[in-house]
Amino acid sequence: MPNFENLLKGKEAAGLMSDPGRLEKLRDAPETRKIFDLLSQSTGDLESAAQRAAKGDTAQLADAIRQLMRDPEGAKLIQKMKDSF
Repeated sequence: MPNFENLLKGKEAAGLMSDPGRLEKLRDAPETRKIFDLLSQSTGDLESAAQRAAKGDTAQLADAIRQLMRDPEGAKLIQKMKDSF
């Protein structure tokens, strides 16, 4: 599993964050919505899991992401998103 802190500080993330149009496109993509749906199913409450992760308790969210990456549909969605950017 990638180190998400390094990923967020990476060149691609910086480019995405500096381009509001690309960021909106990513946010509104059907793949993004489906990924959030799958993560919500895994965590039960994605918003709470994200809030805990922001405070340093990343276990639940990390487990949900691992599940998503192991799921063929989830891995395919993530790859499709990556390929579009």
